[in-house]
Amino acid sequence: LYFSDKFTNQEELVKTVPVQELRFAKGDTLTQYGTINNHSYYIKSGIMHLSLGHVEGGEKSLALFGPGSIFPIGMTHHHFKAEYEMMMRAFANLHVYRFPYLSLRKIAQENPDFAISLLEFDCDFIGYLFFDSINQTFEPCLTRICDILYLYHSDTPISGSVIDVSQSTLANIAGASRAQMERSIQKLRHEGAI
Repeated sequence: LYFSDKFTNQEELVKTVPVQELRFAKGDTLTQYGTINNHSYYIKSGIMHLSLGHVEGGEKSLALFGPGSIFPIGMTHHHFKAEYEMMMRAFANLHVYRFPYLSLRKIAQENPDFAISLLEFDCDFIGYLFFDSINQTFEPCLTRICDILYLYHSDTPISGSVIDVSQSTLANIAGASRAQMERSIQKLRHEGAI
């Protein structure tokens, strides 16, 4: 669900290629639906939300990426569109370095340890996708929601105890129905957790 810190020590290496330093407010999109993405993002601060969107509507939430992450990991330019597209948004205010896949490839070719880190990260992400399939099937909705709330609270700068995220966003990320979400939130309120 959440990836961070894999490339924190390699931020300066990322900046050896031309990068665009960008900031996105919570909810802003990093990618445009219908446009092929050929850029990676190094996350300096904040959290990026990844989901897959279908051409006919609807989204499947996949993962969150925090500081020290690079995503997506691409090595060549893509020239095709698919029925499903990666949708990347700022889950919390986001500060990133954006650079072309070919720049990421150049860094990897010139720095074997960095290339291994990219491969390890990609393997972790693929392993997570397998885990997520099982988790969505067998893990209770309440546990998934608690995980998301904990990550948001611990990894974003919030003041006090207010977590500014809607129930529909939580439901999307947790892969829960509205009814499951409402039951889970009601239970957390009853237990005094929220």
